[in-house]
Amino acid sequence: MSSRTHGVAASLAAMATLVVAMPLTALFRESAWLPTAALGVLVVMVTGIVLRGLARRAGVTILGQLLAGTAYVLVTQLGGTTVYGIVPTTRTVPRLLDYVYDARETITTYAAPAPESPGVSVMLVIIVVVVGLAVDMSAATAASPSVAGLPLLSLFLVSAANSGGALPWGWFAVGGVLWLAMVANQHDRELREWMTAVPLMRDSSDAEGVAERSLRWQAARLAAVCLAAAVLVPPALPHLPTRYVLDGLGAGGAGSARSTDGIRLSTELDLKRSLASPSEEPVLRYTTDDPTPEPLRVAVVTDFRDGFGRMRSDAPQPREGFQLPAPAPAADEGIPREERAIDVEANGVAAPQIALPLHLTEVDTGGLPWALGTDGSARVQRTPGSYSSSYLELDPQEEDFGTGAPRSSIDLAAHADENLALDPASAETIQELAASLAPQDVDDLKAAQAFQEYLRGSQFAYDLEVPDPPGSPDDPILSFLETKVGYCQQFASTMTLLARAHGIPARVVVGFLPGTAAGTDERVIRASDAHAWPELYFHGVGWTRFEPTPGARAASVPSYSIALEREGAATSPESTTTSETTTTTTQASPQLDDPTATDQPGGEAETFHWRRWLLGLLLVVAALGLMPVSAWLARRRDRATAGDAPTRIEAEWEDLLERLDDLGLRPPVGATPRRAGDWVSRHGYLDEPAREQLDHVVVTVERARYGRPDQQLPDIRAEVSSIVGEVRQQRMAGSRLKAALWPRAGVDAWLSLPQRLVDVVRRR
Repeated sequence: MSSRTHGVAASLAAMATLVVAMPLTALFRESAWLPTAALGVLVVMVTGIVLRGLARRAGVTILGQLLAGTAYVLVTQLGGTTVYGIVPTTRTVPRLLDYVYDARETITTYAAPAPESPGVSVMLVIIVVVVGLAVDMSAATAASPSVAGLPLLSLFLVSAANSGGALPWGWFAVGGVLWLAMVANQHDRELREWMTAVPLMRDSSDAEGVAERSLRWQAARLAAVCLAAAVLVPPALPHLPTRYVLDGLGAGGAGSARSTDGIRLSTELDLKRSLASPSEEPVLRYTTDDPTPEPLRVAVVTDFRDGFGRMRSDAPQPREGFQLPAPAPAADEGIPREERAIDVEANGVAAPQIALPLHLTEVDTGGLPWALGTDGSARVQRTPGSYSSSYLELDPQEEDFGTGAPRSSIDLAAHADENLALDPASAETIQELAASLAPQDVDDLKAAQAFQEYLRGSQFAYDLEVPDPPGSPDDPILSFLETKVGYCQQFASTMTLLARAHGIPARVVVGFLPGTAAGTDERVIRASDAHAWPELYFHGVGWTRFEPTPGARAASVPSYSIALEREGAATSPESTTTSETTTTTTQASPQLDDPTATDQPGGEAETFHWRRWLLGLLLVVAALGLMPVSAWLARRRDRATAGDAPTRIEAEWEDLLERLDDLGLRPPVGATPRRAGDWVSRHGYLDEPAREQLDHVVVTVERARYGRPDQQLPDIRAEVSSIVGEVRQQRMAGSRLKAALWPRAGVDAWLSLPQRLVDVVRRR
């Protein structure tokens, strides 16, 4: 296959891969992964085109593309775990496994469109790059575009099998056209076999061209008919129930969340920056009989790693007729309580999220499928325009948090490791701070009160613009404890970790403040009312809300969370429900993929910046010189191992033929030295001195082959180099560059290296 055909096939393969990957955007709320994946496919394509032009062996091309794709993934997706951005470390594989686990959890937990978590983004980039490599390898390297349809079909089926609805037919049609174009590009001559007769023509001078065009036209018509049938026939066929590749992703239907112009809280709690939105757009309008309603919960965060907390709901798949499970006796019956009701008249929170209070006793979604998890968060299959719920409002007093005899069963799930684990990056500092604020002999409630009072003290301040002083720690919790300036995510996460360090099960809850009053019983929650707060578990009381965020950017402070002897200081000012907390809309992309969310380069990175450039330059020089140096060493080895003069002459003759072959001048296979010399002389346009040198080389080779074994033979190395130099001057710049950077002797030296190593071991 010519280099031009290689380039066309590779370009078609890249375009087909990207087109077939586009339906994946319907499965996820954001598409921040798409540009990165597209660039990765282009890297694989360009690498393949270059290597196919330089090397004849398919293995070299495939290995080079694999290395290029791996390096691209390391640099763009796992750069934080590598040295100089490309060399993997012991942290690389564990981080990749974390991403795999994160992607699996997201896909199996959420209905489509699912949130684009960091793991999902990394896995999508890897999948698309791997498919791009497989398609390029089949269509361009192996010259088998028909096989390339298999990875393309597999990638398309991932979208089709998980969408829960019909995909736009245009993606399939365009992908099919590009695949057929790959087949036609490779198999122009094979297409002629589709026809048994050649059209009659008066002028037979262009018979072959006319026949070829006629066969192409017939092939195009056949392809158009097949594509039309593939698009039009399936809707007329009976469909079996949908089966999803992974439970959760496809269960919600492709368009459920897009049917309502609502907002959806981000599933990644980025502690490095605020998600604040200045939008005053109403999200919920509801009525309640609770004069001081509590915040409405949406999701729970238990896992804190590397400055991120992953929001999720452990609710099962939504289903029709879901019944609330019998409430666990987490709270003692003697705790004062009142039954309250909330009636949402206008809902703008997009599925699968839904805002509900804690301690639910009844929920009415208007018949829409829904489910409730053990953590109190709920999921819906489609966004309800309105819904209502009843719940218990508990009013525990300080004496209800006693540590005496058990009055109710212990919630074992609350004491799970996920509710007690610390972030390794800040664990040591958190443990020391927790011990200084509340020694281990202090009871849990007193410790929680001390943690909240510390964070609400005058030394901390709420601000959406968090300072980043020079030399501050990379971990956001450590940086927050140093600057003492942050937003609700950092206050809530820090108190959660402090409580865990004391042995109290804790988690962060994300939802909405109660909003502002719009009438006697009516309240309005706006997009800027999103909020995060900690919930701590106490035996006999259950999960209880605390409010460490200071000032007027938080909910009301529960009375039990304030130590009586310090009540005056702790409650001033008592927080009210305002509308200046944080949200992200459905258009927000994952924080891990947002360039603004990454750490700013510190002094150390700037110091070594020039070293990285220098290292990169040295690596480029080493890569360019690898094959030429290998060829030079191989030639020296062949001369050194030549046992006698005839063997040395044969090595010089083979070297001449290889170097001429590198320049595109290849004598007929099996030609004698005399015939090969004549062919090179004619096709190489040698001048008279070069022809004389070539004749002398040929005569010397013939003497070496057919003369007496003990005869003296001249050294022809200088003449060989002179002949190659003369031919090089006649070649185009591209051929000269290829011969210099990619000599055949260097490639053969590397390909034969394993066998040489085996021979060395055997000789020993």
